[in-house]
This record gives sequence, structure tokens and C-alpha cells, in this order.
Amino acid sequence: MRLIALSEVLPGVPVTNRDMAQRFGLHEKWLDRMTGNRNRHFCDPSSSDGVPKNTGDLATVAGERALAAAGVDASTLDFIILTTGSPDHLMPATVNTVADRLGLNDLPTFQLTSGCAGALTGLYTARALLAGGLRRGLVIGADSVVKLWPADRDIKRIKSAELANFALFGDGAGAAVVDADDDGPGLVVDHMVLRTVGKGRPPAQLVRWYGADGAPMVPGPDGTEVRESMGEEDYKAIEQNVPGLACTVLEELTAAVGCDTSEVDHVLPPQLNGVMAEKIRQRMGVTPEQAVSCVADTGNNGNALPFIQLNRTMQRIQAGTGVGGRVLVTTIESSKWIISGMALRHQPGGAVTDAA
Repeated sequence: MRLIALSEVLPGVPVTNRDMAQRFGLHEKWLDRMTGNRNRHFCDPSSSDGVPKNTGDLATVAGERALAAAGVDASTLDFIILTTGSPDHLMPATVNTVADRLGLNDLPTFQLTSGCAGALTGLYTARALLAGGLRRGLVIGADSVVKLWPADRDIKRIKSAELANFALFGDGAGAAVVDADDDGPGLVVDHMVLRTVGKGRPPAQLVRWYGADGAPMVPGPDGTEVRESMGEEDYKAIEQNVPGLACTVLEELTAAVGCDTSEVDHVLPPQLNGVMAEKIRQRMGVTPEQAVSCVADTGNNGNALPFIQLNRTMQRIQAGTGVGGRVLVTTIESSKWIISGMALRHQPGGAVTDAA
């Protein structure tokens, strides 16, 4: 499988920690210290025309940009995959809305529910489809996590785990046009890792299926009843387990392609937040020059983030600010513990990235 074009989409203007502090009564310095994230982007249903308002909008724009970067028509696609943890509806599947907007018909569509490992889950699936005889596909990762916010509730009555979600996440999308022909410009996939390691482990990330208005009442921190949060994280479990799991994936990838970490040109570490990304980078033995990290400026975009990292890797390569060669991707999903990774080789040629 060859990634022949990449794209990224971030909705609206950046929302800074100062913006978050003013809106929700949080402390700016606490946000800086606790997350290391400076900015994030959020969909807004009241935004002007042309600005993505939800997951479907984000995914559509990402798909359009990837196709434009590849210089191919949507009619040449044999399949489309959307990975997301925040679809616009339970039904119809958001992927089918996106396919319609892209002018696609008479082809298989897949919507995979996942979190941080979603992008690589989608690419893993695409690789199997290409190996089975299909020739070209579009893989999109998109999330609009702003819908998980209980934005109208008293911030003082919200649990600390829920407060963390305010600060960590952002909305976004990314996409890749993938091809079975590995002869040409782009990123050729040499090896992939994807498996669950969650047997006997409790989930460290939970997103309930109901909307905020349907949530039941539960005891709040002060003993009064509040609506149950739609999303929660066990940050301590993530902090304890993700760095080691990321090292495991990196070791598997380097062993599979027969190189040492020091010989890799670009390493894409897991991107929970800016603080954790830096800790993981150091634990992995990756230099700042090797690392491709963007979460501090984008927020944690879930399914979109590895695509954004890949897009920015290609921008570095094409701008001449980073050598080509070997690219390794590592992602860890804490929902029920999934590890994933990908080893790629850069092949020079025409433009294969969305510069937006």
C-alpha cells in the first residue's frame, strides 16, 4: 500500500488556553502546566458557510483536499473508510453522508468506531482491501469532540476527569488516498502493527452513547445531582501505561524493518497532549529533530491526529527541512487498550500533501 496524498482540516480559529480560561472559569496556568497544549479548534454550528460544523463536514473537506493533492478524481476510488469516535448520527452512518457529498456511489463504504488507534485501524483495513484486489481508496479520520462538552453546566460541579477533557481535545480531520501500486511518489507501507492488549484491563477512556440531554442524573463532587458526563478518562492509567506500550510498538517496527531508532528520519509518537507527547518522546529515545508532534497546537483530534502528523511529515520532507527515508508511526488507544504502528518509506516524486 502506498499513501499517495494526505490532508488535514482544523475548523475555525484556534482556541487558546486564555480563551478556555475566560469561557469556563479555568486557570490559564493550570491548563498550560497540566496539558502542554496551547491551542485547539472546535466546530461551531453557528459558524459561517464553508467552515466545518460537524464530523461529516470535517471528513468531507479532508477527503476533497486529499483527492485534490493526489490529482485524482473521486470516481477512481474503489472504497472509502471513515474512522471516528464521534459520528454525526448513529444512522445513517456518517461515511455514507460523506460519500454522497463527494459524489460517490456504487462502492463499498466502511465506518469504524475507534479513538486514537482509529487512523491506523482504517489504514490496516485499507491495506487488506488492496491486497484483496481493489486498487485505490480513501481513508479518513475525523472527530468533533466538542459535542462531548457539558458546556452549559456549572464548571465548579464538574469532576476533575471531565475537566481534563475540556483541555485535551480538539476537533479535526485528516485523510489519505491509498493505492495498491507501490511504484510512485508518496509513502510506501512496509509493516503494520495492530492488536488489542486489553484483556483483563479496565477501559481508561469511556464515551457513552447518549447525548448530553439524555444523560442520567448522578451524584456530583459536592453531593448534589448532576448529569452523568458523556466522556471520562483515567488519566493516571494512561500516564502509567501509554509510554511503555509506545516503546513496545517502536521496538516491533524497528525490528521488522531492520533498523535502529537512531536511523529513523521521522518518528510520530502518540499525541495525548503536549506534556505526555514530550514524556513519551524521551522514553522512546527519539530526538526532538526526529519527532513529529503537533498536539500542542491542534489539541487531541482523536482519529484525525495521525493523518495530521503524516501530512506535516510530508510537508517537512517536501520543504527540505527534514530528510526523507524512513517514517515510523506509533499510536496507543486507551479505551480498551489497542496498540498500533506503521513503518513507511518515502519515495520522492510529485506533490503528495495538502499544504493547508
